[in-house]
Amino acid sequence: MKTIKKIAYAVVLLSFMSCSKDFLETFPTDTLSQEQVTEAAAINPAVGKATLLGIYENLYRRGSGGTSAQEDFGITSQYMNLDILSADMAHLGKSYTRQRDISELTATLDPDNGNNFRPWRFLYRVVNLSNLVIDGAGGNDVVPDTENGRHTIGQAKALRGYAYFFLAHLFVNDISDLSKSVLPIYGSANDLEQPKSSLQDVFDFALKDLLDAETLLEGFERKDKIEINQDIVRGLIAKTYGALNNWPKTEEYAKKVVDAGYPIMTADEVALLPGEVGNVGGFNDINSVPGIMWGIDITAAGQGLASLFSWWGFMDQYSYSYAAVGNAKGMDATLITNLRPDDIRRFQFNAQRRPSGKFYYKGAHLTGFRNFSGPQTNIDSDSHYMRVAEFYLLHAEAAAENGNYGIARISLKALLSLRLTDTSYIDALPNGALAKEAALQARLELWGEGQSYFIMKRRRETRTRGANWLDFAGQSFNHNDERLTFEIPQAEIIGNPNISTQN
Repeated sequence: MKTIKKIAYAVVLLSFMSCSKDFLETFPTDTLSQEQVTEAAAINPAVGKATLLGIYENLYRRGSGGTSAQEDFGITSQYMNLDILSADMAHLGKSYTRQRDISELTATLDPDNGNNFRPWRFLYRVVNLSNLVIDGAGGNDVVPDTENGRHTIGQAKALRGYAYFFLAHLFVNDISDLSKSVLPIYGSANDLEQPKSSLQDVFDFALKDLLDAETLLEGFERKDKIEINQDIVRGLIAKTYGALNNWPKTEEYAKKVVDAGYPIMTADEVALLPGEVGNVGGFNDINSVPGIMWGIDITAAGQGLASLFSWWGFMDQYSYSYAAVGNAKGMDATLITNLRPDDIRRFQFNAQRRPSGKFYYKGAHLTGFRNFSGPQTNIDSDSHYMRVAEFYLLHAEAAAENGNYGIARISLKALLSLRLTDTSYIDALPNGALAKEAALQARLELWGEGQSYFIMKRRRETRTRGANWLDFAGQSFNHNDERLTFEIPQAEIIGNPNISTQN
């Protein structure tokens, strides 16, 4: 009877795998246990891949942070909060309460606030689901005999490593204090109520996962951009070494991503240029833009998302949601002054510094780019998590830190030649200013894409809010300011007897 149950469970899991997009929409990630996955995987190893697809679905679905809040929809909901905390994304309106407590820096001081619970739950759910896949294959040290098996475990380790990279930034005030005990590490689904490990151990664990994944994913050819391949892993490795200020390794891995051959997004892909009226740009279609390396292809019939609980609703003034009716966000008034007169990225923003020419839903041109004109339900505009431009700039930053100034200039100009009419100022910059310039260009290039917070912590920066902020305008915040880092949720401290203090 028990064997029959195992086979039946494997059949149920595998029945979801006939179409990856359908599977991503329906897979019951909440209901799996380590025993179920391990037992089913013993019958058919493809069950591990089925569980893996459930993890990818968790990256974007509503409620992945364990709440019914409209701000709870995976990676991009966290990206928005981080951009506000980084001081690069000004909160321009308070007609609704959405993200007000992030801008006011009160959420990050209250362990009971849901903004702390959601990223903790979301990221540790990714850890747990990844552990189910890894445990089902035999554990952390197992290298499957089959190519499909290695690719499945490689993606699971990449996702787990990514989750710990994320956690180490969001819940640790000072990422340069590696000796401090900060976060529990769960290396198996059987690990329960773990105590805090040191930040060094957390980064070491994340790096081992990512480096293992790099090897395991050799030869993996993905079918959809939501899947992590070797290039994505190398990008995550570069970012992790960057957080540790290990500049030689950062340069090495950023170069690997650059050399993979993804083209940098063109001018009309990144900005709505004067006279353009067609369906170009907008960052709304990941499959039509090869410079976008990683993201989710949203389909109206598939995911069934509504603009009220999507990144588009919170960021795009043309969508039918908050950004159009009082909760607008825009580039910090001081940061935007760094766009040079000949920079085409100026066309990404309107007079209020809102991203009206950078982010717009599919079909916005059909309504004449009219505010509040987008669909309320069944949106089909995609979300992206990584693009290759980031690694040209990270490579330039790391090369400059390593004293490879000529190489740094080459990588900087490779991107800026597609943004500026004249890049000669790069040649005139002092060598000692190149790393800072690369980081600044990354903030400009990747504005609204969730990366500025990681740059701030990587470079141990102090940021000052510009004049267009409604909260703390003109005030400066250091990278390790308590108000810029999330609290360990009170529910975790109550429920885990081995954790009794905040970071």
